[in-house]
Amino acid sequence: MSEKLSDITICEKCGHRNKKDVTHCTHCGNEMYRDYYKGVWLRNTIITFILFLVPFFILFYIINVEIGTHFENQVMHGLDYSVDMNVRTVKSFLDERKQDLLSVTRLDIARFTEIQNKESFFDSYLAENPWFDFIAVADLQGNVAFSTNGLQANIAHKDYFKRASQGQFVTSSLFYSEILDTIAMLVSSPLFNQTNKMIGVIFASLSLKTFYDLMVDLRIGKTSEVFLVDERGFFLSPSRLGGEVLKEYGHFKGEENPHTGRGGIITHLDYRGEKVLCAYRKFDDLNWYLVSEMDVAEARAPITKLKNVLFTTFFIFGCFLLLSSVLFSRRMTQVLKNLTRNLKTTLDDLSKKKNTINTINRELRDRLHECEALGTQIRVSEEYIKNIIDSISSGLIAINKSKAITYCNDFAHHLTRRKSIKMLSNLYTVFPILGEKEIKSSIDRLISEEKGFRIRKIAAKMDSRTIILSIAGFPISDGKEIVGATLLINDITEQEQFHAQMADYEKLSALSQLALGAAHEINNPLLGITSYIELLLEEEEGVENKTRAKEVLNNAYRISETVRGLLDFARPTPPKFTKINLNKLMSETLSFLHHQPIFRKIKIKKMLSDAVPQVTADINQIRQVLINIFINAAQAMSDGGTLTLITTKVKFEELVEIRIIDTGTGISSSNIKRVFEPFFTTKKGKGTGLGLSISYSYVKNHSGEIDICSKINKGTEVIIRLPIRQEGKIQSEVIE
Repeated sequence: MSEKLSDITICEKCGHRNKKDVTHCTHCGNEMYRDYYKGVWLRNTIITFILFLVPFFILFYIINVEIGTHFENQVMHGLDYSVDMNVRTVKSFLDERKQDLLSVTRLDIARFTEIQNKESFFDSYLAENPWFDFIAVADLQGNVAFSTNGLQANIAHKDYFKRASQGQFVTSSLFYSEILDTIAMLVSSPLFNQTNKMIGVIFASLSLKTFYDLMVDLRIGKTSEVFLVDERGFFLSPSRLGGEVLKEYGHFKGEENPHTGRGGIITHLDYRGEKVLCAYRKFDDLNWYLVSEMDVAEARAPITKLKNVLFTTFFIFGCFLLLSSVLFSRRMTQVLKNLTRNLKTTLDDLSKKKNTINTINRELRDRLHECEALGTQIRVSEEYIKNIIDSISSGLIAINKSKAITYCNDFAHHLTRRKSIKMLSNLYTVFPILGEKEIKSSIDRLISEEKGFRIRKIAAKMDSRTIILSIAGFPISDGKEIVGATLLINDITEQEQFHAQMADYEKLSALSQLALGAAHEINNPLLGITSYIELLLEEEEGVENKTRAKEVLNNAYRISETVRGLLDFARPTPPKFTKINLNKLMSETLSFLHHQPIFRKIKIKKMLSDAVPQVTADINQIRQVLINIFINAAQAMSDGGTLTLITTKVKFEELVEIRIIDTGTGISSSNIKRVFEPFFTTKKGKGTGLGLSISYSYVKNHSGEIDICSKINKGTEVIIRLPIRQEGKIQSEVIE
């Protein structure tokens, strides 16, 4: 019968089989028995101690990193919040000073030499605005003609004067002024006379103490501070720890200027050579950076203290773990013995792990399916983004360095009038309009010099019409060199046409002011004429002469009524809600207009109901609505026709309805949808397109409604519904 494997021990030197309890090999004499479990116990003790201690060190590291990150985030958040609040405060202050100065840029003087008459005005203004140190005025040659601090100099060479004399409002940076012999910051603007003509430049010096007091250090630490620097890095405001304005850098001299770009949160060496946490942000309109800093050592002081506490705690636990590991190793040695006896059971368990591996494989397959689904989502997202780009109302073209097209959206494709565009086609072949000399040279500079451009307005031929385009170009870089460019094309033809219409409207506005002045001049002598004729009527005894005098007097009254109507229409007055009689107002408005040449061939038909109650309304606005509609109706009946006026009270509702019906040319269905749009007109240069737009606005001001029904060559009907009462509107006296 063979020996059991568990009852023998194999010699490691010669391989001879010996009985289990033999201490030396019977073949070669090699020592067979060793205290194997003693070595296992020692290794287990060390390993157990390490296994227990390593998690504590990992925990120590995690807590240290997480809390450290939390503290640093708090400090950075505070610095960033400080920057944000101070930037808003400074911007608000500069905007308010801009409005303050703009409020005095138009003076009621005719010539620049009259500026000395405004000395008391400027002194009073300066007293009311203590954030200005002084205010001064220079002529267009740069000679300071007036100053509240007695300044006498020529500032023609100064940038703020040059830009202001070109019509710009200028906020200068902080600079050392040789004229004032001090550091200053100025705001300047063109100065206009009473006819809105530029006659000089007005400028004021901001109080730097008031300006600096705006900036508040929200961190309140020993080393925290808030200050301004320019794009070169020089201080523009005094620092809390000793930096001098315009003399020292806001960073360490040995470093490059860290305050670049739009802003951010960084760590660098400050002007003292100390390592600081820094949050900064650039102002949009000025080349300034507002900086909020704090020493790293002060910011991390709580973290260092916490590290010491954690280290002490972990040391105590380490000692406890060492003792625990010794006891645990003894227990593990005993367990190891049991594991040796149960090795077969362990092998059986390994076979069971196969099922677990199979489960893992199934999970991996599921994850693979999820990845495929994610890829599909990404492709859908890319298509969605492409659709967004194609839907914008601007042309977007991407090109490479060789000026070959790599992408263009639908709007740009539409400009080419082509069915399809082959990618990598030559830009100028596909888009001939971009071959213009100015555009082509700008694109060449964009590719060669990596310099973006913008052409605000350029005319181009598109088929048989001329369109106006706005073109901008932006370089595309891979971080090392330019790889292409993006061109953005906008069709601004309608916008330019709108500007032209606005210019025409300004001319009409000036003409209305001239007519108003003429009406005033006519009314004064007319009053004398009517008074004299009335005296003649009283003295004249002859019937024939008296009849002629009455005819002259009636015509004079007619002229007076026309002038008075013109004044009532043109005189700008604030809205005033009163009780008005619509029937009377419509009759008076027609009386004012019926002498006009366009009304001579028109028959007026009135159907004004006596049951129409008085309504609460602004008489001037309703009169203008009626005038606009009457004139439109008369213009539509240039060869004559009938104008019908109907007023009724709407049954069961607190509304009054006005119907104005003409027998004119009518309005097409496509145009009737746009008649209330500002500047839309079908009169081809004879109208401004504002009459019905203003009427619509006035009716809506009264919570009313206005509708238009029309048929070509049959006429147009305008229906206005007004509430009898205006809820919440202040009423004045009743106007019959």
